[in-house]
Amino acid sequence: MSTSDLKLNLMERLLHENDRSVLDRIRELFERRDSEDVDFTDAELAELEALRTKRVNGETQGLSREESMRLLRERLK
Repeated sequence: MSTSDLKLNLMERLLHENDRSVLDRIRELFERRDSEDVDFTDAELAELEALRTKRVNGETQGLSREESMRLLRERLK
């Protein structure tokens, strides 16, 4: 997966994420990265893997690139 594809995939998933605790954890990851060079903890890696597994198993569903871009553009208006 290219960096661009990964970014788009993450933006798509963020648009549909409604769990405040998940969003807070993602924000914290960015803040930690900006303040110091910290790796993911084992618990964070396990959580990311669980989310990936749900997506791969079809328990969650992504959007097409076109639909993701449309939603992003709507939110930026």
